[in-house]
Parts: sequence; C-alpha cells; structure tokens
Amino acid sequence: MTAHLPHFGQADSLLSIDLDAITHNWRTLDRLSAPETETAAVVKADGYGLGAPLIAPPLAAAGCRTFFVMSLAEAMTLRAALAEAGFADCRIFTLSGIHAGQEDDYAAHNITPVINNLEQFQRLATIGSKTGSPLAAALHVDTGMSRLGFDRDEVAWLRKAYDGGSDTTQAVAPCLLMSHLSASEDLDDVASSRQLADFTALRGSLPQIPASLANSGGSFLGAPYHFDMTRPGIALYGLHPAGADMTGAQPDQALALQPAVTWQARILQQRRAEAGDRVGYNGTHVMTRESRIATVGVGYADGYPRSLGNRAKVDIGGQSAPVVGRVSMDSITVDVTDIDQAVVDEAGFATLLGDSYPLAEMARDAGTIGYEILTQLGQRPKRRFKGGQKSQSGA
Repeated sequence: MTAHLPHFGQADSLLSIDLDAITHNWRTLDRLSAPETETAAVVKADGYGLGAPLIAPPLAAAGCRTFFVMSLAEAMTLRAALAEAGFADCRIFTLSGIHAGQEDDYAAHNITPVINNLEQFQRLATIGSKTGSPLAAALHVDTGMSRLGFDRDEVAWLRKAYDGGSDTTQAVAPCLLMSHLSASEDLDDVASSRQLADFTALRGSLPQIPASLANSGGSFLGAPYHFDMTRPGIALYGLHPAGADMTGAQPDQALALQPAVTWQARILQQRRAEAGDRVGYNGTHVMTRESRIATVGVGYADGYPRSLGNRAKVDIGGQSAPVVGRVSMDSITVDVTDIDQAVVDEAGFATLLGDSYPLAEMARDAGTIGYEILTQLGQRPKRRFKGGQKSQSGA
C-alpha cells in the first residue's frame, strides 16, 4: 500500500474538514453585504454534521460574533466551546425558542431564544416580569413558509401590544426581527420577492430593532434582502444552496466558495467477477464482462446514502470508478476494471466526496440535497479538522 494512504486510525473512513475553507466562505459571504450589515453563522445540527464546537471558534476569530443553532442543548454545547476558546462574548440564538423548564439554563448560559409564537412570548414575559428585568429575544415572523414564526393574528397582537405599551411587552426586550426565505436558491420562484415585501411591511409596524431575512440563498440575492444581518448556513460549508441546479450568476457565486469536506474510505478487498455474476444484495447489478470489484469500507451506517447504489462514483488514484450494486450497511462495491490493478493497489483507498465528485453532484445522484448528505454523516467515520489554529482529529 502507498505511503500516501490517509491516516484512518481505527476507522475505515475519514472525513477531512477544512476549517480554513469554512472561514474563507464566511468572509466571502460577509463581503456580499454592506460593512454595517452583520454576517452571522448558522451552525445548527452540529455544524451541519461537521462539528460545531470546532467550527465556531475559528469563525469567531475571523470576526463572527453571532451564531444560530436549533435547540438549547446545541446552544449550551456551543457556549462551552466558544468560552473555552476565549469568545464568551459571542451571541447564540436558538431557533426553536424557549420551552417550559428551560428558563434557568437560558439565563445561566446567556442564550437568546428566537420567539416563534405568543405562547413563547408570554412565557418569556412572565419571567421578565418576575425578575423585573426585560429579557432579550429575537422575534420570528412567518412571511409565507408556514413553519415557524408568529402568524398574521399573532403579529397583529404584537403590533397592538407594542403600540399600547402593555406590561407584557415591557418585560421582553426584542433584539432582532427575523423571518426565513423559503425558496431563495430558485431564481425563478417569486416567493422570495413576496416574502421581502411582506417582511419590509412588517418591519415598519413593529419595534424598530435590527432585522434579518437572508439565509445562504438570500445572501446572494443582493442588498434589499440583507437588512441588518445575514444568516448563512450551508454556504459556509462550501455548497451553493442551488446545488446542482444553478442558473444565472449562481455558478460564479459557487466558484467563490471553497469545499470544506472530503470523505475517503479504505479499500477492504478486491475480487474478480465473471460475466453474469451478480453484485450485492438482491443482485441489482449484473456484470457484463470479466471484471474486478473493489469493496470499500463505507455504508449507510456511516451516512453514505443507500440511494447511491448503482448511481454514484468514487475516485481511486485520480481515476473514476462507478459504484455497482446496492449500498450495504458497512460497505459499497466499486467496478475498478478500467483502472490498472497497480493503481488500485497503490491507492489503497477511494475518495467518496471531494473535488472529483463534489457535494452538489453526490446529492443530485442520491435524489436529495447537500444539506441532508452532510447532516446524515454518522459518528463512525473518523473526523480530521485541518486549519484553524491547529489541526485536530476526532473519533
């Protein structure tokens, strides 16, 4: 085997995560908006599957001061990581809001909830009234996604309450007004312009606080969408939100982003197959010639999508080889007939995700989106973090 074999350690596959690429992408997205517009970082779902505690500190060192996660548990983990790295002053917002029994932890860890409905608003107001100190929160208004956020009736209540200076509103100190774009990656969808108009109108009728609408796709849509803060997520990790369906200026936008993750796996075994031999569970691939098959140590238990069976490709020694047969729990099978035996032997591993097979292409072949590919990555692959202040390896 080659001396260039990646350091898999005790694992059969390796995820290499480039912290410098993530930081580069944040700076690239930050330059899209005016200097007075803040660029936050969305690191929910453990940094889209890549490891939020190790991703966030280099972003903070680059100048990012606001982070978004989904749950209180994620926020507490992130707070500890940022504090340990010397960035205890960073703001952390939870997108799911505050729920019964979480009040003390929000206060103890200096976490700011994103309030999505009147129930959460009133819960926070009750706490603020008892303590005599207004509690900070972001207000999330729904502008057409019908998922999270104050609905029309609740927004009307908020407007009336703030206009009248009610005791309830005095106990909550809103620090951000936000909404979420539902189709910002699709330049032909009019939803973004409609949401922009609705959000602009709502902003004029609610407390004059900083506003945020743009996600990754919205960051690329231009200044009208940026307001006071942008909230990129998937683009931080090197994927344009349009994926493989980019149009217009999107391919050039994607070129400005650096891929942040490479995935490699050991070649566990090579074998010969005759014409007519079936490959994998249920024999969904039948060899049409005398062939060589390489079994690679990654499967759906590692987060490799089962739907990539008979669809994907890998890179071995700089040459492409198709995945044949179904994806198993722990392995995939690859037809390496067209690659010299010596090249396969010398390589010793296959690159599953990287320059030769980027995330957008893998997601397209899997019938999904890059977001799902990353967030479904399992715990079994070894993770190696490159860049930042130092390179680190995870389990």
